[in-house]
Amino acid sequence: MLNVKNVFKTAGFMILATLLAKIMGMYREVLFASLYGTDYIAQAFSTASRIPLLFFDIALGAAISSAFIPVFNEYLEKGQKEEALRYSNTFLNGILLITGIICAVGILFSSQIVSLIGGGLSQDAKSLASQLVIILFPTMIFTAFAYAIAGILQSFGEFNVPAAISLVSNGIMVIYLLTAGKKFGIHAIAVAMLVGWAFQVLIQIPSLVKKKYRYRLVLDFKNEGIRKSAKLALPILISSWMQPINSMININLASGLNGGQAVPALDYANKLYIIFVGVLTYAISNMIFPSISRMAVNEDKSEFKDVVLKAVRAVIVIIVPVMVLFLILRVPLVRFVFERGEFGADSTALTAQALLFYSLGMLGFGIQEILNKAFYSTQDAKTPMYIAMGGIALNIILCFTLIKGLQTGLGGLAFSASVASTVIAAVLLIMIHRRYHLLNRNFALLLLKLAVCAAVTGVGAWFVSNAFDFGSSFIGKILNLAVPGFAGVILYFVMALLFRVEEVTGLPALLKRSKQ
Repeated sequence: MLNVKNVFKTAGFMILATLLAKIMGMYREVLFASLYGTDYIAQAFSTASRIPLLFFDIALGAAISSAFIPVFNEYLEKGQKEEALRYSNTFLNGILLITGIICAVGILFSSQIVSLIGGGLSQDAKSLASQLVIILFPTMIFTAFAYAIAGILQSFGEFNVPAAISLVSNGIMVIYLLTAGKKFGIHAIAVAMLVGWAFQVLIQIPSLVKKKYRYRLVLDFKNEGIRKSAKLALPILISSWMQPINSMININLASGLNGGQAVPALDYANKLYIIFVGVLTYAISNMIFPSISRMAVNEDKSEFKDVVLKAVRAVIVIIVPVMVLFLILRVPLVRFVFERGEFGADSTALTAQALLFYSLGMLGFGIQEILNKAFYSTQDAKTPMYIAMGGIALNIILCFTLIKGLQTGLGGLAFSASVASTVIAAVLLIMIHRRYHLLNRNFALLLLKLAVCAAVTGVGAWFVSNAFDFGSSFIGKILNLAVPGFAGVILYFVMALLFRVEEVTGLPALLKRSKQ
């Protein structure tokens, strides 16, 4: 039996740590935007900082934790701890070797990579981005190692430290921007980012020692676990390419829009979008993944199905009001978060336009994250892969149709990503239902109830937003966002209580049980 008190506390800490990390990350973007706005330096840094992560996502990305955790937990479930440790050491050393090679190639061909991805940027922006990407490429090594260590710790039941790693790296960046700002130039900011990413690895090492994990410099590619992971990795990678390929297409097409200003505008909007949709989704998926990986080994899949369905329902219930409020309050949100210094009204308008269309894909993003982990836990990576391939093709077609054909501007890029994400989530739901009979009449009824709740929330927030204008001062910006936002949240939960949405009506009892 699960200890409700411990589960609730762990989930609470993970959500809080993830939220604080996202807020810190957003504050980092706010500080940076106030220094450089959307000018050529911001365009260069935005492009350069995303390139190592794009390479990481394409080469390893989700495969690190998603191919590692099911196999590692299978060893633990069978009581084969020594075999699990040998497998994990080979896995760690393997990704270190792979990322090292990619990093070296990326640095060697930095100019060509920047020209390929940011072809529409000015020559000054491309030249600066080429310099910055050389500094930033090693971030992918630290990112890969941090993900792998986090997978080990989560498998041993340690969720708190992995949840806090982004908080540390973002905190280092914020401290640097607050204390140094422009003083040492944009290259020093890149170095600070590299240091921050290195600390994602360093802060996890004490927990590994505490768990008595023994690191060994071993590369046993004949290891059965490595073979299983390799078999899982390729389809998982292809499944996860949706986001990096979207990003590459967006950077390339956006570099030719609005004099290149569309590149940082999309970046700012995407990070605003991720801060909220990612907090709960990542916390839930990361917490349930080791558990459902163990459940999937058993012949009786009832517990597995129950946990996955509850996770999907919880994500939907939380994301729906966030999505609606983003759609309605996108302009006051961008204005409050970013509009200061070099980030003026034009930058706000561009970022809010992108945020409008990104927000439409929030629900798809959240469902996709949970269901991908559900398939990976059963060591089936091919189903999400085929679905993701279809989503990638759809996104590419929509991007070029809307931008090159219909000339819709940067909103078309964000809209394409949202449509593709939603379609992928819908197909994943259909496929997992066919296999495990996951969905039922109550799930359909939940969607209908939440649609009504969302409509009431949106109308209420829109009415309050238009009825009150608190001015353009800092306090005014807060009130212009907070008052209609709070009204919308209250309306949503009142409606959810009236409709007896289980995840809302059951919250008081869950809180009471967690205190016992």
